[in-house]
Amino acid sequence: MRKILVIGTGGTISCAETENGLTPAVSAAELVKGVGVPVELYTEQLFELDSTNMTPRHREALARRIRERYDEFDGFVVTHGTDTMAYAASELACLIQNSRKPVVLTGSMKPMLMKNSDAPKNLADAVRFAADERAFGVRVVFGGLIFDGRSVSKRESDFFSPFDSMNLDAPEEYDVNSGEIVFKEKSRGKTRFYERLSDGVFLAKLIPGQALTLPESAGAVILEGYGLGGVPEYLLNAVERLVKRGAYVIIATQCRYGGTQLRRYEVGRAAAERFSLLETGKMTVEYAVARARWALEYSNGFEEFRELFCDPDFYR
Repeated sequence: MRKILVIGTGGTISCAETENGLTPAVSAAELVKGVGVPVELYTEQLFELDSTNMTPRHREALARRIRERYDEFDGFVVTHGTDTMAYAASELACLIQNSRKPVVLTGSMKPMLMKNSDAPKNLADAVRFAADERAFGVRVVFGGLIFDGRSVSKRESDFFSPFDSMNLDAPEEYDVNSGEIVFKEKSRGKTRFYERLSDGVFLAKLIPGQALTLPESAGAVILEGYGLGGVPEYLLNAVERLVKRGAYVIIATQCRYGGTQLRRYEVGRAAAERFSLLETGKMTVEYAVARARWALEYSNGFEEFRELFCDPDFYR
């Protein structure tokens, strides 16, 4: 029988009503009591946090714990709050690369203890997927769908299916209600664990007419430009100052779908060629931030940073 470790970190799924509002209080051991999946379930409580309060340090600790117990289990399920689940999945996908075992994040929009909660089904689906011997990689299982952890983004704040898969044909994004799981890909390469994510990455959303001011400590800056990645001329001096200071500048888009094509228009091409700018391609902003944090921590110089940052799956 397959052995699955469920790691609790808090989030809505574990919340209970208090005088101060919903607060994480239900342990992973309590959450799994009603999971009717034929596996050996083990639990561990790592955090009890609203995911709004989680940082890269918590994701690093989570990745370390999975690494420590990686050989003991066939798969891992992480119960997590939905508000920053896309960031968590993106960061875990950077910290645990080419995992031959599934690392599955799930949660709920209503607490497990609440009537008509979506938590029991989401958790059961996650455990079922994690127990499938064909499963691999970092995934989000939620609302009857399975998403590649690198491409997931939260689109709704109050809906039982709040997540989308953005710009990537994730092979595991399909309905699991029938119980049929079709795998189109296999894990690529050797599993590699990483320890750290840099704090030197900053994200800035461009607003028409507004100046660009960023901390001096920025090692990499992601600018959410317009459309395919347009950068207005009046900001080019600010971009030049960033580059001269040694920061790597990455252009993203404010559009949810389609990605960047920085050299399509003059407003993007001029900046790209003048300053050797990078672009996110079809990455979500969440994954671009995570990828930049990882690349900045493990690179030495622009060329190495570019090689690490540019996940080839998102430049097609």
